Amino acid sequence: MVLLCAPAWADTLEILGPASAVAPDGFALAVVRKDASGAPVPVSVPAMVAEGAELRDGPEEPPLRTFVVVPRPGARDVVVRARVDGLEAQARYVVGPPATEVRLALEPPAPVKGKDKEAVLTVRMQRPDGSVDDSGAPPVVRASIGRVEGLERTGPGTYRARYVLPDTRYPEVAILVAFSAWPHPQSIQGAYGRVLVPLAASVTLPGTTEPDAQISIDIAGTSFGPVAAGPDGRFRLPIIVPPGHRMGQGRVVDRVGNVRRMPIDLMLPPTDGLACVLQPQRLPADGTSRARLVCATSDPLGKPVEDAHVTAQARHGTLTGPVRGEGGLLEWRYTAPRALAEDERITAAWPQRGAGSREEIALQLVQGPVAEVGMSVAEALVHHGSRTDVRVTVRDAFGRPRPGAVVEPRAPVGSFSPPVESPPGTFTSTWTPPPTGDAEDVAVGARAWGPAGTEPARITVWKEGGALYAGVSDLAGLPVPSQPLRVDGQEVRTGEDGTVRLGPPKPGTLQVTHGVWPGLARTVYVLGEGGLVFPVDGPLVPPAVSQVVKLAPEVPVNVRLKVEGSRVTYWVEDARGQVLEGRKVYVALSGGERVDEQVHDGRTSFTVRAPGPVGVSVADVSTGVTALAEVRP
Repeated sequence: MVLLCAPAWADTLEILGPASAVAPDGFALAVVRKDASGAPVPVSVPAMVAEGAELRDGPEEPPLRTFVVVPRPGARDVVVRARVDGLEAQARYVVGPPATEVRLALEPPAPVKGKDKEAVLTVRMQRPDGSVDDSGAPPVVRASIGRVEGLERTGPGTYRARYVLPDTRYPEVAILVAFSAWPHPQSIQGAYGRVLVPLAASVTLPGTTEPDAQISIDIAGTSFGPVAAGPDGRFRLPIIVPPGHRMGQGRVVDRVGNVRRMPIDLMLPPTDGLACVLQPQRLPADGTSRARLVCATSDPLGKPVEDAHVTAQARHGTLTGPVRGEGGLLEWRYTAPRALAEDERITAAWPQRGAGSREEIALQLVQGPVAEVGMSVAEALVHHGSRTDVRVTVRDAFGRPRPGAVVEPRAPVGSFSPPVESPPGTFTSTWTPPPTGDAEDVAVGARAWGPAGTEPARITVWKEGGALYAGVSDLAGLPVPSQPLRVDGQEVRTGEDGTVRLGPPKPGTLQVTHGVWPGLARTVYVLGEGGLVFPVDGPLVPPAVSQVVKLAPEVPVNVRLKVEGSRVTYWVEDARGQVLEGRKVYVALSGGERVDEQVHDGRTSFTVRAPGPVGVSVADVSTGVTALAEVRP
């Protein structure tokens, strides 16, 4: 018999990483060695080289070697090479976001307060060469004043919305910013465009001059009037005032044609020369999540100021910057605190431009989702036809109570009342078993998650009970319900808890992509029949908890005993937990005596006086149902 061994060259080396564009802040990859059959085998430490990025060791996941790749600032692609025992592998990754320009246009380009209520905003996504970038991801549009409504796609890479002017009547400058956020709507990554919109105001200027005179006024090179004064000299002259113009040049012609010119104070407040936009405006209070603050400056005429000295500060988080951009733009990075705070504000000011050049933006700091679930059942023995309370406690990853969670109590038999939350993070429900039945052990459990998030930011994939699951969550980790996903070309949708079952893991590569935000994707590798998965995340929803309860046949009454030190309280209740007053009972003590007996609301209390432990029994005379307890005075 001749034995043939597979040569070493039959082994292969592979690099496992994302199949789509990678995030600039880093991504995970693994090096796997496979034998001739394609099964992963242990691999020694490989020699790694990364072009355009830094490499860091990742967590241990035998037989894989994992790494974290952090692209260098400005890198557009990353090349990773691995070598071990003569085997080599190479992988190239494109760094997002895509090189996209965002162009904004407003129609009319200079709307007038008092005349226009809204304008049409067009946002166009295009590549540097001018061609349309139809990535399919809608832009995130913010306005410093007024509001943007009804954003909709009108063509390849083109979106349209309504810009509703603010209710104020004085002239000011608005800044509209469109973020081509990537890979999700809460990201600070991506390109942005902005347009400064001088909002002129249509007002009627009242005044008094010579009777029956003709009055006109010149503002910023535009003449308004003339209008005739009345016999009492009063007049009202409609004018349009652009930002930055507080004075006009008046012209008065009397009855005989004499002309008089004079400056006219329009009595308008100073204009605001600062406009800021924060993206996103909702962050988890985790100590690491970031937002992007962009401020635009303008002189009184609505022109950008390149050297404005703008300061910014936050109440609780930290700000770094500013970094100056084109057209008088300034940028800061905000980092959220770890502690929750309901009054977080970011304030930007430009003192040299006046007290009115000041912006205050509210930022919502969000608590993370349920990470830990606890449960207790009030009674270890429950009879058919009776009921008992089930208490569920939920906490976040930092051990804080998590109010507002969704709690789903469950049991194979019986029913539950809707959970009631009190105090925050503690939910109580009543379990009612069937009215009749045999004795059995019942697992009473609960599942808790959330509360629900609103905007997708992450896709996670994990393995549980022999199946793969996917989930969609926001920046804080809150599950986002009813999200469309494409899994290897098949469309699925997450449920109310933000998760969806993908089925048993099959060897190969699994690509999970968001149906609206194609840049939001997860590449998962299933290695071999054993179901080794990389990368694998923790479950989006924590596991259910349960407690075994003994379910006994129905009884006509229950006798309850409560011992507090030497004080004993007993009562009789029906199967629904209602106290039955006036029942005849027999009370026996194994020793000592009972003193200081009191009756209140059908409950009888007494004190046991004895030198040592005493057994107490209380029996319902009619049914013989008995309760026993030990008292240690």
